[in-house]
Amino acid sequence: MNRLIIVALIFLTSSIIACSENQGGGIAGGSWDSKNTIAEVNSYKSYISPLLSETIIENKCCGTSKDTWAGISQHFDDILRSFAINLNRLDEREIELKDFSLKANFKNHELLVLKSEKIIIKENLPSVFVMHPMRMGIDKLSGVSVIMVVNKSRASTGRYFVAIYKLDGTPLYKNVLSTGQVWDIKLEKNHIDILGCGETRRIILLKA
Repeated sequence: MNRLIIVALIFLTSSIIACSENQGGGIAGGSWDSKNTIAEVNSYKSYISPLLSETIIENKCCGTSKDTWAGISQHFDDILRSFAINLNRLDEREIELKDFSLKANFKNHELLVLKSEKIIIKENLPSVFVMHPMRMGIDKLSGVSVIMVVNKSRASTGRYFVAIYKLDGTPLYKNVLSTGQVWDIKLEKNHIDILGCGETRRIILLKA
């Protein structure tokens, strides 16, 4: 009888492990991700247009002294606050930006942007990007109007999707970064800084 119980427990444990590897576990992705979803986000192919340059600048964000602290803090809803137009919640409900003839929504980890009823951006994100709304900012970079979007994955994965497009939908930059690499985003006249803890990614538009 004891032997049957042991066999049953081994079978049950094996089943749980197999299920976890294929489906993930925890409540609302709060514990861990499946091997498949991790492989999907890890294999995401980043893109940087020849029109841009990207430079990694070391910074320090530990401690409180002026020698060790870079003045960086984590931002979430207001991460694109330096953009003239910034939306802190883009989800399945379509938002209309009449001044730009744009409509946009984010549903089932897909970003959809229409300009004058024509689809200009259709971006399918890895499936871990399902728990938070998309953030969107519109402004000018070196005199060129751009759209920037940011989306945070579920906490168990710890990733950020970051992308920049021209106003006509032309992609300029797409990347999946870790949460430690995206604490804040700052738009300047001629560059965009993606501020992380330990590094700043400076993106410059070389030509229109």
